[in-house]
Amino acid sequence: MRAARLLLLGAVALPLAGCLMPMRGSRQGPGAAGEPGGREVIRVVPNRPYSQAVRVGNTYYFAGKVGVTDSTRAMSAGRVSAEVRNIFEAFRLVFNDTGVSFRDVAQVTVYLADINDYDEMNRAYAEYFNVGPPARETVAVSGIVNGARVEISLIAVKTATAPMGPPR
Repeated sequence: MRAARLLLLGAVALPLAGCLMPMRGSRQGPGAAGEPGGREVIRVVPNRPYSQAVRVGNTYYFAGKVGVTDSTRAMSAGRVSAEVRNIFEAFRLVFNDTGVSFRDVAQVTVYLADINDYDEMNRAYAEYFNVGPPARETVAVSGIVNGARVEISLIAVKTATAPMGPPR
């Protein structure tokens, strides 16, 4: 009976061990020392339990960003466009650390506090993805942190040859 319990425990614990998240700023997996296919935490957010980006193999997962500032909060017109531009310029800074460009972006998720802002968001978004745009979903939500109107997250895949799209 004891042997059966240990076998069952091992069958459950072993698959779960691969799901554990590493500690802040740590690296995990075979790519931790620069080998392809590993997991690398990029830019841990100080005093927050998340990273701005995580690389697994040649795929980069970028945390959601908001573009709200004191100046955008004060805007009555063009606020959503300004937030979208702030967001993508913040992504550009993280891209510089990773060697990723807007051409590498494969998937984007846009969260809007008000779906009526869709057209304004879409116009500003198109400035960054005017050729060969990535797949995207846009979701209306009941609220976004810090009173933002827009939050955007994305996934990029770094390949040997960059796909069609605008330059960095």
